[in-house]
Amino acid sequence: MDLLIDFVLIGGIFATLLILFLLIKSEQKALPQKLLVIFFTTLCCFLLNSYAENHNIAILFVLTFLLSFCIEVLLGPLIYLYIKSLFEDNKSLLKKNWLHFIPLVLHTIFLTIPMLIYIFKEEYPFSYFEYLNENSDYVVAALMLYLLFYLLISLKLFHKYRNAMQLNYSSIDESNFRWVKKMLIGAIIISCIELFIDLYEIFVTELQWQTANITLISVIIWIAYLGYYGINQTKVLLPDFLIKKEPLANSSKEKTNVPSSLTPADKKVLETRLENILRIDKPYLDEDLTLGKLAKMVDTTDKKLSGFLNQEMKTTFYDLINTYRVEAVKNKLGATEYENLTLLGIAYECGFKSKTSFNRIFKRETGLSPSEYKKTL
Repeated sequence: MDLLIDFVLIGGIFATLLILFLLIKSEQKALPQKLLVIFFTTLCCFLLNSYAENHNIAILFVLTFLLSFCIEVLLGPLIYLYIKSLFEDNKSLLKKNWLHFIPLVLHTIFLTIPMLIYIFKEEYPFSYFEYLNENSDYVVAALMLYLLFYLLISLKLFHKYRNAMQLNYSSIDESNFRWVKKMLIGAIIISCIELFIDLYEIFVTELQWQTANITLISVIIWIAYLGYYGINQTKVLLPDFLIKKEPLANSSKEKTNVPSSLTPADKKVLETRLENILRIDKPYLDEDLTLGKLAKMVDTTDKKLSGFLNQEMKTTFYDLINTYRVEAVKNKLGATEYENLTLLGIAYECGFKSKTSFNRIFKRETGLSPSEYKKTL
């Protein structure tokens, strides 16, 4: 069993180092990437610390102890900040969110450092530490609840921003989001497993086998899975929309309230202008079309246009543009001059950015897959 744990541990360490290598060698040095470097460095220290503890490697154990012992209070706020950094302006993000890391500082002062002293001197450095050590199961459970809380609010925040993207972008590559979502869900599952074990041992009975190995193996499987996606989808570690992102100008209020400056006459003018622009200029053929670009073309603001689309046309920018793209594909499928193009080639001609999004949106609009629709012509 020990040999198997060693094998899995070493594999996890190499997988983590590989992900770190991919992140560090990237030309992009955005804040989300830097946060991921800290994230995977922490996980690497956790694995190295476990290996050092199993093999009594004192130097390695001490070097990796700080990040490993603080992992619950560090990863939660770190992941939360990472999600915010994907979608918000990075310039003042750290200044606005530094309070989230106060528990980490307190944990380091009152738990991590005293624990190191206790390990070396084999005596309690402070009177309160003896009580905490005797009730370590409760402490671990509390820390896991803290981590789980941050993971859940991070997932909620991720879905909020993900939905907001549809108000601003006409093309959204799902692979940009899939990796982040899997990272969050994987972390939540592992936290729930660890919390369940802790609560079981507190309220039922102490298990007679090494429960730490369950968490360890779960973390390694999770890292390997994230590494696989990172290697096979190189854009995953730094999504495209980070490199050329526009601020998400639409809040939930902007989505539901039409700006008061739009009179009935203004709405009619805007509707006519929008229809003419879409019909004549066909901006939807631009795969990188954004709400801001279209708003400039119809001579209005992105907030007014978004409010008009939501309240008057009962749609979103994302759905409107992709509806026009589907119609463009249908028209080209029936035209002889496009017979030499594949379905995917026609999709790209009409503004779609990926095969996955094309197939999904086309089926949603028509009820048929592109190939099924073509057979009906």
